[in-house]
Amino acid sequence: MPSNPVDTPSLRQHLSEPLSLGEPDVHGPLAVFPLFGPAPRLAYVSFAQARAAGLSIKELEQGASVNDLLVLNPTDQAVLLYEGEEVLGAQQNRTFDVSVLVGARSQLQVPVSCVEAGRWDGSRHDESFSPAPQAAYPALRRMKNRAASESVSAGRAPRAAQGAVWDEVAHKAARMHVASPTGAMNDIYDGRRDRLAEFKGAVRLHEGQTGALVLIDGRPTVLDHVSRAEVFAALHAPLVQGYALDALEAGDGPIDATPNQTAADGFLERLLEARITEHDGIGLGRDVRFADTGVAGAGLVAGDELVQLSAFPDDAPDTGTPDAPRARIRRPSRRRGG
Repeated sequence: MPSNPVDTPSLRQHLSEPLSLGEPDVHGPLAVFPLFGPAPRLAYVSFAQARAAGLSIKELEQGASVNDLLVLNPTDQAVLLYEGEEVLGAQQNRTFDVSVLVGARSQLQVPVSCVEAGRWDGSRHDESFSPAPQAAYPALRRMKNRAASESVSAGRAPRAAQGAVWDEVAHKAARMHVASPTGAMNDIYDGRRDRLAEFKGAVRLHEGQTGALVLIDGRPTVLDHVSRAEVFAALHAPLVQGYALDALEAGDGPIDATPNQTAADGFLERLLEARITEHDGIGLGRDVRFADTGVAGAGLVAGDELVQLSAFPDDAPDTGTPDAPRARIRRPSRRRGG
């Protein structure tokens, strides 16, 4: 991906009005502040919405690759593939490395990471992927974002480090005492669906909501934003599953459930003031990157509109919770394609 960075002051340049926070939904150590943005201008839909209209995601036609998928969009609408979204099926489950806006009536090759290390099923090559009921959890997404930003800084395409992704998913399964015959992230969620359902019921989708700022044990963990409320509505449930999975690692002991409004306000302010660079994007729009004053992340800009944004604390550990032990385990056997 050509880099061609252009210095810009901050994310505020691409927002006609500032982002604002609503009253949080709280369950155990998890506090989710609904985020609200300016009225959208660009029209697009989510993967889940477009799939019903005929969009498909498949393995590469000339031969499957672990770290690339092909998106076929026969519809008249642009489609947003959200960073961290998981897709299930075909030769192995994947997550998107970056957010990509796929143009109407087009096809596009997109970078992904495998989150199912022990399966490479060539007999399912022609199968289309389906949306997962969850997105990748914030700790994994933050690690992938950092690797993608380092790749962009080196003049390469924005990609995660596949070996590190496999290691993190394996460690997460060990910490959560979930066994998976194929090392699938999806199995970690399936092993905790009852507990995750408690969070799902407590974290509501608010009218007009375009994103969320998530705190776990009072500390900012991730901020997600898209410009269209109906697209965020389609992403809300999978993202909440990811938030909740990381919250489960905060423990079951007594905690102070009072949301940390000061920490939330401070994180949002630092984010909006962070200096950014813009780079050629994959598909429509431009890739935006930032790492400044304790906040880091990436987004997607089309025209002068901020279409998508993912932000993470830049001073937090790479994976897991701060005090989570790193289990020493053997990875499942793998077959790698491509």
